[in-house]
Amino acid sequence: MATRLVLLALGPALALGLGRFAYALVLPLMQNAWGLSYAQAGILGSANTLGYLVGAFFSHRLLGRVGYRKGFFLALFLQGPILALTGMENLPLVFSLRFLQGFLGALVFVGGAALLMALGSSGRTLGIYYGGVGLGLLLAPWLLWGAAEPTGAWARLGLYSLLLGLPALLAWPLLKEPPPPVQGEGSLWPILPLLLAYGLYGAGYIGYMTFVAAVVGDSLVLFGLLGLGALLTGPVWGPWVERVGGRKGLFHVLLVLFLGSLPPLALHLSALSALLFGLSFLGVITALTQAFRTLLPPSAWPRAMGLSTAAFALGQAVGPAVAGFFAEMAGRGEGALWAASVLLFLALLPTWSRPQKP
Repeated sequence: MATRLVLLALGPALALGLGRFAYALVLPLMQNAWGLSYAQAGILGSANTLGYLVGAFFSHRLLGRVGYRKGFFLALFLQGPILALTGMENLPLVFSLRFLQGFLGALVFVGGAALLMALGSSGRTLGIYYGGVGLGLLLAPWLLWGAAEPTGAWARLGLYSLLLGLPALLAWPLLKEPPPPVQGEGSLWPILPLLLAYGLYGAGYIGYMTFVAAVVGDSLVLFGLLGLGALLTGPVWGPWVERVGGRKGLFHVLLVLFLGSLPPLALHLSALSALLFGLSFLGVITALTQAFRTLLPPSAWPRAMGLSTAAFALGQAVGPAVAGFFAEMAGRGEGALWAASVLLFLALLPTWSRPQKP
């Protein structure tokens, strides 16, 4: 049973690892073949983030209406054709497809987590699920190896997304729907500080991911180490979070993430920085999910997952702009990494003390 449930990790691998992060690998091909400017590239990146934000806001309502199982797999298998069509040289169409991919990616991410939580899955299993993003990060460069133009590159991503999604269907019979909301049990007040921390984490994490390769160089090695670290999320952080609890575990993961992001480490020991960052950036989600299970009744878990993903997406939308602004002020890319580290430090603060219910 556990082995088949782990196949759900292909959801984040495809929706985020290939659907979102592989864009950075195809972007140089798009710039060379289409004459895409940096401004246009940024707009397409923002379209994906905006779609993820909107999808996160509506995920609980939409998945609750169509069913979490159906919604998860429908969103997962639509990734293939959407990615394949993204190679068409039509910027309005590509913008729309990047938005739609982000929207469906949020449904995959939230839906799979809610389904596993409904089964009472352990922190280790949830960590493996979230760590699926790392599998996508590791696969993307190899799936695109030798691609010379964007149309073929996106076609490859679409085809492999469709094929790699098929094994996840083996988990279908084991899944059950999350419980419906119960009146009087839906207050999310206990987790509001954690939502704030998660939003700040989103801003700091994406600031590091956006600029570290430009500052340090050797993007292929960094990409690989980030992916390798992410794959270890479940075995490393899952048992620890179960032992110390979600809230305390969240503080510990964010602390390691903050230390890994510090510019002196990134500049002088870039491999260690990337490995620590990759190991911890998805551990944050593992710890947050465990905190939800402790602080909220089961009927509130799906809504909490949707709102937390929206808080993360909002932070992720503003993070690159904040980091870029500080890089301009500092006159060098290192300023962006310092901004990311400061945001991650601020994310630590709401996790420090336990809120008291009024």
